[in-house]
Parts: sequence; C-alpha cells; structure tokens
Amino acid sequence: MATESPRRVIEGRHHSLVKMLRRMVRKQELAADGLVLLETVRLIEDALASGSVIHKVFVSADATARLQGLLPKFSAETEILEVTPKVFDTLITTQTNQGILALAAEPRWATQDLFAQTPPLILVLAGIQDPGNLGTILRAAEAFGATGVVLTQGTISPYNAKALRATAGALFRLPLLRSLTAAEALSLMRQHRVRIFASVAAGGKPLPEVNFTEPTAVVLGSEGRGLSEEWRKTAEPLTIPMATAVESLNVAVATAVILYEIASQRAARKR
Repeated sequence: MATESPRRVIEGRHHSLVKMLRRMVRKQELAADGLVLLETVRLIEDALASGSVIHKVFVSADATARLQGLLPKFSAETEILEVTPKVFDTLITTQTNQGILALAAEPRWATQDLFAQTPPLILVLAGIQDPGNLGTILRAAEAFGATGVVLTQGTISPYNAKALRATAGALFRLPLLRSLTAAEALSLMRQHRVRIFASVAAGGKPLPEVNFTEPTAVVLGSEGRGLSEEWRKTAEPLTIPMATAVESLNVAVATAVILYEIASQRAARKR
C-alpha cells in the first residue's frame, strides 16, 4: 500500500470533478463511468476491504487529519484531492459529514456468483422503493446467508446515498444483479432449479411450515403495491404468522424474519 498519494487542490465550485459529484448527489446514482460515491470513512474502509479500487478521494481542507489513517490503505494510483470547506459542503447528502468522500469502482458480479454456494438462497426485490428499506434488506441478506440478490426493474438503485449507507458495506460483498425484468429473473431461477416463494401478508403457507433447505428464492414486492401479477401467478405464497391485530410488517422487517427462519432451518439440517 502507498504511504503517499498524488494530491492536488480544488478551490472552485465549477471544477469538472465538483460538477460530476454534484450530479451524482442530485441523481443519487452512479457516475457514467461506473464509480460509486462513498460518503463515510466506514464505507471507504468496507470498499477497500472487499478489494474495490478507490480511484479518487476528496477531503475537506479542514479534515485532512482524518485522512492520515486511510492513506496507507490506498494504492499509489489513488488520487487525493483537497477541497475547500465551502465547496465540500455542496457535495454531501447528510447534515453532518466526516470531511472525506471517495469514488470507488462499482462492484461487478456475474450470474454464477449468485449461485456459487450450495444450496443457493436468492432474494428477488421487485419494486422496492424506499432506500432505507432496500439498504436494510441487503444488510440482512448478508447477515443471514443469502447467496445473492436480484433487483428487478422498478426497484430503487442500491447506490442511492441513503440505501448505500444502510447496507453497512454489504453492497461490496453480496453478489447482486440489477435491472432484470420479472421474466428474466423468473427464467434465471428456473434455469438453476430454484424453488420460488413470494412473501404475502396473508393467505400464504405459514413460514415455519415451508422447507427452505433446498435451493430457494424469495420474492418481495414494493411497500405500497406489493407483488405484480406475474409473480403472484408463478411463486408459491408464504406468510409470516402474526397476531391477528397486526395487518402486515415493514418489508425490511419481514425480510429479516424470513431470512432468519431460513438460516435456522439450514443450520439445524447441518447439525
């Protein structure tokens, strides 16, 4: 690792890199060249630990001391750019910040990465719109042993700033495919002979009665509209048993409950 990286100073609000970062913040998405904007030291460290390449680091001129602990972890090619505090404050999405931003390479996953472990456990997120829910789901997916996640068209980007923070770095470690149609996701599960379940609020098979020890995919729909007709026709419905006074759970909470049940069944089978 390098102990010193090339460094230059950005003072103007109209610098091309400053404009690019503002576009990323405004769109809450990747830059066109496949870079992820990281807004916290923790996310930068998670990206480094996963082997992701850090291309550029932007540090506020009044926060350079915080950069010292990270410098040895960067490669010699990582460019360090010092930004005036006034300009830096226009680049962030949170009210409080640590004075450091970074551009890292977007994680790239192949289809086979999602099925590399046996038996596979795939989450299919079909239309999730809340970034906090999405990030929490990805974090739970990693915690409970999901082998991969598929985001169908209409699901919010995992590179939304709020979603990315909520993943706690899981986005850099958990195999993920984006922007598949429902038909493409369904075909992928069938190709790998994965049994497909859909989480529904009521009327499905009770969660503890479902056998999750075989290759499994669980489909979760949007917070407001639920699952599309295509998924309702093709996936086996399952329901989390709850007290009668409770109509439904938040989608992120429901996902964690389902994943915990799956993890428990698979652990019991190994024993």
